Formats: sequence, C-alpha cells, structure tokens
Amino acid sequence: MIRVNNLSKKFKIYANPWSRGLEWATCGRKKLHQEFWALRNISFEVSLGECLGIIGPNGAGKSTLLKILTRALYPTAGTFAIRGRVLSLLELGTGFNPELTGRQNLYNSVHLLGLPKEYLEDRIGDIEVFAGLGDFFDRPVKIYSSGMHIRLAFSLFTFLKPEVLIIDETLSVGDVFFQQKSFAKMREIISGGTTCLFVSHDTAAVQNLCRQAILLERGEISFLGDAVETVSRYYGTIASGRKYDPSFHKTDPADGKPAHELMSREEIIAHNILVKSKNRHGSGALEIIAARVTSEEGRDTLQVEMLKNLTFHLLLHAHEDIISPSAGIHLFDRLGNIVFAAGTRQLGKRLPSLSIGEEIIVKMELQFNVQPGEYTFSLGTSEPSSDLNPHVGFIQDRHELLGPITVTADMDKMLPFYGIAQLPMTVDVCKVIQPRTEGNL
Repeated sequence: MIRVNNLSKKFKIYANPWSRGLEWATCGRKKLHQEFWALRNISFEVSLGECLGIIGPNGAGKSTLLKILTRALYPTAGTFAIRGRVLSLLELGTGFNPELTGRQNLYNSVHLLGLPKEYLEDRIGDIEVFAGLGDFFDRPVKIYSSGMHIRLAFSLFTFLKPEVLIIDETLSVGDVFFQQKSFAKMREIISGGTTCLFVSHDTAAVQNLCRQAILLERGEISFLGDAVETVSRYYGTIASGRKYDPSFHKTDPADGKPAHELMSREEIIAHNILVKSKNRHGSGALEIIAARVTSEEGRDTLQVEMLKNLTFHLLLHAHEDIISPSAGIHLFDRLGNIVFAAGTRQLGKRLPSLSIGEEIIVKMELQFNVQPGEYTFSLGTSEPSSDLNPHVGFIQDRHELLGPITVTADMDKMLPFYGIAQLPMTVDVCKVIQPRTEGNL
C-alpha cells in the first residue's frame, strides 16, 4: 500500500531574506545559503492492514517525511507511491471554520475531501457520541479548547474508513476515557484492513499499535524492525550519550550482598542462557557476559508457577569506566505488550561504579504475579541519561526476545485474579444487623 524509495529532502537555509533575494538575482552564481538535508535515502514498505510506527528525537525528520507522503511538500530526490484513498491527521482541524459549529464543520470538511454529504449523514450520530463533546457539538468551534478541537477532528477521520491513514501525535489528547476509545478505534480500523503510518513520541502507543517501527535520526533511518526493539534503541538516542555530571554519584551505593550469597562467575557462565541470543544492541561498554535463570529451588528453568519466583543472575563486565551502572528486565506478553519493566536504579538499588576490566554480579528475583501463558523478556544494562531521568538511560547492552518464560497454574482451581497482573488488594466484610420490627423487640 505504501512504497518509499530513497526519499530525500533538502532545505536551503539563508541568514536573512536579503541573501535569498541576492542569490536569486545572480541566478544562483552567488551561493548565499547553507544546505540542510532533513531526510536522506529513506526507503520502506507498508503492506495492506499494517501499522508502521515512526519515532525519533525532535528534528529527526518525522514530520517532514509525513508532509511529503501527504504531498504537502515535494521531495528533493527519490520516489514514493501510495495506493488507495489517504486521510491525514497531521494538522488536526486546521481547516475548521471557527465561526461554524462542530457539526457544521464536519459537513464542511467532508465537502472539502470531495465526499458526498450522504457519506457523513450515515455516520454523524456515531461521530457525535465518540467525540463526547455534549452540547458543544452544536456550538461554534471558536469557543472550543484545544483538546475539544482535536477530539472533533479525530472522531471525524476515524469514522471515514480511509484505506491509508497517516497520524502525527493525536492519540494522547483528551481524558483517559477518550484515549482508551481512541486506541480501541485505531485497533478496529487496522484490523479492518486500513494501512497506517503512526508518528508519536508516545512509545507505549507505538508498541501497542505497531508490529514494526522506524527509528529516524538526523534524517536517516537508524533502525527498522520490531517495534519493541525500535523503542529500546530510541531510548538510547534520547539519552544524549554519556554526558552527565559524575559528582551526582559521589556518594557510595548501598552495601552489596556478601560474595557467598551470590552465584559465582563460573556457575553463571556454565548455565548461560545468552549463548543463542541474536537480538542484541547497545554500545557494549557494560556487557552482559552471561545470565542464568533459576527457580526457588535453585533449578535452571524458564517455567514458573503462577505467583512463584524466578531469579535472574547477571554477570556484567566493564569495557570502559562506568559511573552508576544499572541493570534491568522487561517482560512482554504474547501480544508484545510490556507487562513489567524495572531496573536497579528504579528500585533504589544503586550499583557501584566500575573501572575498565571490572566485573559485577547482579541478582534479580521476580515474582510472576501474572496470568498463565508464555512471556518473552529482555535483559539490559545502562548508565544515567543526561537529564538524570531514572526511566531513561544510555543503553550499554540489551538482549531482546529472550525466553519464552512459561507461567503455569492449576486450571481446575480458581485463579487468584484475572487480568494482566495482580495488584495488592484487601477485602473487609461487615455483617449487616437486621433492623428491628414490632414483633422482634
């Protein structure tokens, strides 16, 4: 449905308007501009019914790419082809007339799209309910908040059943109820055969809606592949390398376990589950040499009973001086959704800084309070990002798609909970005393 081949876009940057005029007057003989390549050699394909995510830091070229695909800009080089009717949510509601009501603007938008009035009349009731604007649906758009403005536009586009839908940062608008409706509607549209390009900084949304994703960096494709791995690589880029203030970590970390309480280096290597690991990325400065997974009884296994524990033993080796390292785990369900993710830094367990050549053993015990089934997991190491955000780190080593871990349960018995995961919950009961009657004094 979408085919992009070596697409590139160059902009001319002038110091001031006079430079542009002077260059034009000299027929280009006098070059007074700098060349800026917003995109370079972008190539990919999207099949029918697929949703391809596009992520990247600000200035990576995401919006420029979408504007070219919607013909708002022309490429400098390369070609692209899109089959089917395209609807774009790049600038939601930019064509709305502020003096018209929400309802009137919908009819006006459908007319501008070249669709008959009857096309909307069959859907106007569903759009009104989905937007959830209440009485504001028949009030002038000029009194709408920005969120209401976007909700109206998103509701219209999702009910027009396009063959190709191009979205740029829209699903995070409105309250949580509208966001849930939006995601459910997007899944419905995609499962119905609509092809989608989805650009967003909401990495959870990208992983939820997309099977594959593109990571753009400085106008070029840095990675194209599994959406979960793409997001992982993205976190590495936004960490801005290893530029942070070491003085922040001058205090000593908490005392570690005595050596006799942790598995030895040789024991971990002898039962290393990473031998066949193929999905790996990171700078490699803090390498996971080996990893071992054991049950509560100490057996090597990737099978665990529901609500029981598995222990992950990691052997880390520093190929450079590492300040305030962290190790962590991500757990994914069969649909690729993140069920759980945490690292030593989030848990308040700071690891000691390492000099080049030093090694450290990290033990992580995880209770599987999840539904029975198969789960994949990833193991990783990182250092703090430049803004010291504990949830974003500069990825040193990351092993993806490990497992699967099989969580079992006795299906003949009542399961202790239903859903994705168990949350702490308590129940209190109060016996109700029956009211007295005349015959019962």
